[in-house]
Amino acid sequence: MRATSIPALLFFVLVAPSAVFGGWIDKSGKSLPESDSRKAAGEFGAQLIFVRDESELFRRWSTPSVTVDVDTADQVEVNGAINAFVVFSGCKKDKVGNCSVAMRFRVLQPDGKVYAETPPMEVWEQKPAPPGTSLELSVQYLKIIIEPKDQLGRYSVQTQVRDNNSQVVLQLNGPFTAAKAGK
Repeated sequence: MRATSIPALLFFVLVAPSAVFGGWIDKSGKSLPESDSRKAAGEFGAQLIFVRDESELFRRWSTPSVTVDVDTADQVEVNGAINAFVVFSGCKKDKVGNCSVAMRFRVLQPDGKVYAETPPMEVWEQKPAPPGTSLELSVQYLKIIIEPKDQLGRYSVQTQVRDNNSQVVLQLNGPFTAAKAGK
């Protein structure tokens, strides 16, 4: 497996409020429970998502709309890639109105051993805070490529998301499965 961080193109788009005051809500306004991959503390919330096609995610994210429909993934075939992004809301503004949010990734392979770890990566550094309760997509993301020599089975991606202005840290975790082609 190769795990690399890739800078994402910046997209700024307003979407329907989805993370507000310590909780996530769906399109109809119903509260969603926290999960390993979706958490909030105060006004700051973050969610770990996996997609196969980062270009399609960028295209959808940059298209003005009330919501963004994302084709998430939970499986990748050998020689295929899966990309881990963070979606966030409610970061604390500094004196000039900018946010400073970073993340780190740790990938555990099916046998539980650490396969890869990243240094701090940019979620949203020294950029204006997204307005209100709108969501934003992390600037950088993790691309994981499963190679023929890699273990098959369930991988775990642990992500530490830190709002540096408020000192709030959210620990997110999400699995994906590596499988032989055609499975």
